[in-house]
Order: sequence, then structure tokens, then C-alpha cells
Amino acid sequence: MNFHFSYHDEYEKYLMEQMRADLTIHSYMTEMTIFFAWLGRVHPHIELHDIGYSTVTQFIEEELKVGRQVSTVNKKISALKSYFHFLWLKGVIGLDPCAKLKRRRDEKEEQAFYVTDEEIDFLFHTIEQDAASKNNEALYLRNMALITVFLWGGLRIQEASNLLWSEIVWQGDSAIVGISLGNLRRIVLNEREARYLRGHREISGDTTFVFTSRQGERMSPRSMQFVLNTLGKKAGLHIHAQKLRNTFVVHQLFRGYSRDEVADMLGIEQLILPEHVMEEVTAHR
Repeated sequence: MNFHFSYHDEYEKYLMEQMRADLTIHSYMTEMTIFFAWLGRVHPHIELHDIGYSTVTQFIEEELKVGRQVSTVNKKISALKSYFHFLWLKGVIGLDPCAKLKRRRDEKEEQAFYVTDEEIDFLFHTIEQDAASKNNEALYLRNMALITVFLWGGLRIQEASNLLWSEIVWQGDSAIVGISLGNLRRIVLNEREARYLRGHREISGDTTFVFTSRQGERMSPRSMQFVLNTLGKKAGLHIHAQKLRNTFVVHQLFRGYSRDEVADMLGIEQLILPEHVMEEVTAHR
């Protein structure tokens, strides 16, 4: 059946510019190909600017009816939100039909040891949309920087709460984060990983602590966890600091670091992981 994946090449380039993981790009392109095939069959004459919330939810509901797993459907939702946000940024559509589209609750995802690349992408996208709707760049950069120190720095929540700007050394666009609470160590964030922390620094003003409350005081671990929970709920994800730290662990193991090396990065003596996670790591290598 004939169908047309509109702005195929431009969208793929957009994903690359957003530094999405290769697997995420492949997944999103595949899911949008499936969506446009469905669109050509069910709504063959519809234009891009006529696609509304009811259209995308119809697609999702049909996928659920034919027995797709919730995790699979959630991947489709992530791809749809990313694609239509791209069209909105490009000015092709005036309203984003997926702006209010949320992932479906999945108990397996909630109980998972770490956050997948696709879930990270969806979380970032949700935070960006939420901040845009509130026209609050400072909030966006603060939230992204907060996630950064767990996801790409592997910090404990107490370490993030006590992190000082004076403990961060900038080298070009990269950052070296010194951890002084607990076991002393240094975490290196590359340009991509440090960009939100840098943006947060530029607009945070003259503060001692990296993360502060509305009163300008150190943000407590409890407040941090509340922020993470709130952001996760908006994205339909179960997010907490330890799960993001676990994601840092898995990413480092995927990159080829040994368990002892990752333990050093975390400031612990021994890295103990669930058996199924080690099986994933072994399969990935």
C-alpha cells in the first residue's frame, strides 16, 4: 500500500543533531514508518496539519487491541511525540497533536533496574515541553542539570544535594565534578553531558550550592526526589535518583568498563548487580 513518511530525511537528521542514541534513532524511524503505513490505510487523504489528538490515540488504541505489549506501545508513543514536536519546531504544524499524549502505565518498566535510552529520550522531551509551556528556561535547565548529575555522573542523592559550584572545574565545554561527600572522587562530563549543568550555572546567579531551593538554600534530598517523581509522572515513568544512578552504571558497563572500574566511579568498594542485568551487559558486549 502506498504511503508517504513526510520529512523522513529531515527528521532523521534532527534526531542525529539531538544526539539521540543510534538504537533510538532506528527505533523512532521504524515506528514512524509503521504509523504512516497505518495512516495511509485508515486515513489515506489526511494532511499533516489535520492530524489531531484523536488520530494518534486511535492508532495507539488499535495497537493495544491487536495485543501489542505496553512497552512496545510506549515506544510508539515516544516516537510520535518526538516526530510531531519536530514538525511543530519546523513550523509545519500549528498545534502538536501529541503534546498531551502520555505513556501507558507499565509495571515492568516501573520495577526495572535502570532507565532505557528510549525512556531517557522521552523524559527529556517531556521536561522540555513542560518548561516551554511555562516559558521557564531556568526551570528547564535546573531540572535537566539535576538529572544529569545522576544519569551521567552517577552521584548519590546526598552528594547532589551537597554539591558546590566550587567543586566543578570547567575545561572548555567539559566539566570535572569533584565529589567531597563520602568517598572522594572525580567525575568527568563531556560536552554533551555537561551542557545543561553549564546552562544552569549561567543563569543560577551567585549561589554556593549547585541546586538550591526557592529560598536560596541547599536543596534537600527529599526535595530532589520530589522533583524527580513529579517529572517522571508527567512523562508516565517511574523515576528516582537511585534508578538514574543505576542507569549510569549500566551505561558504563555497556561501554566496556569493568565492574571494579565502575565501582571506583561510584565511590564504592564492590559493585553488586542483579543477575538479569549482568546477562544484558554480557549480551551487549
